[in-house]
Amino acid sequence: MTVDSKRKGKEAQKEGEELGLSGKSCSNSLKKVLQFKVVYWGPGESGKTTNYFRLREKFDAVKLNRGYSIETTDGRTLWQDSVRLSFYLNLAKIKYNVITQIVTATGQERFLSTREYVLDGADGVVFVADSDPEKMEQNKRSFRELSSFTRDQQIPYVIQLNKRDLDEPISVEDFKKELGLPQFEAYEDGTLVIYPTVALEGESVRRCFEDLMVQVIFNFLRGELKS
Repeated sequence: MTVDSKRKGKEAQKEGEELGLSGKSCSNSLKKVLQFKVVYWGPGESGKTTNYFRLREKFDAVKLNRGYSIETTDGRTLWQDSVRLSFYLNLAKIKYNVITQIVTATGQERFLSTREYVLDGADGVVFVADSDPEKMEQNKRSFRELSSFTRDQQIPYVIQLNKRDLDEPISVEDFKKELGLPQFEAYEDGTLVIYPTVALEGESVRRCFEDLMVQVIFNFLRGELKS
């Protein structure tokens, strides 16, 4: 899918000012339960599982299960990590219960078929790239792979450039050029073109996830209006 096609525009931005995700209930009557799946995707060892653990910590109070990780003997993701979170969404004085399953796709090349399976049914994707300049080819290959899987499905995604604490990380400008992304900082709706992160410290991990969830929810609501 194109970068332009995943943008909500000014109308969604205005509506987004009234949207808030919370772990707390409210007095509004519950209209319905919304269930979503968010996949963390990217090359091997870029930080997908680290994002997963930071989100588990940051949203500990709203976890529906303890979560699980399936790893190889050397500690790399074999199948997926998975946890379910529950939020309340207040929109136009209506309360929704938003249940989100967060999963990570293994970045190891030999497990391509499992990555496609994990992506099945995804409502949103966080692409986690590595800031190491020597990993740029892996970043581009993984991004092309993701694009080929999602091109016809109009799945919202955000791009995270992780490991910004490296001694000599690739510049954000060069990274954008390599992936063919626009050089400006943010789209009209406030979503960043690139989210620089240090997942080990949890830096910007939550903001990246929450900005994607806004896109996921509005993408769903637009589909409801069309049906």
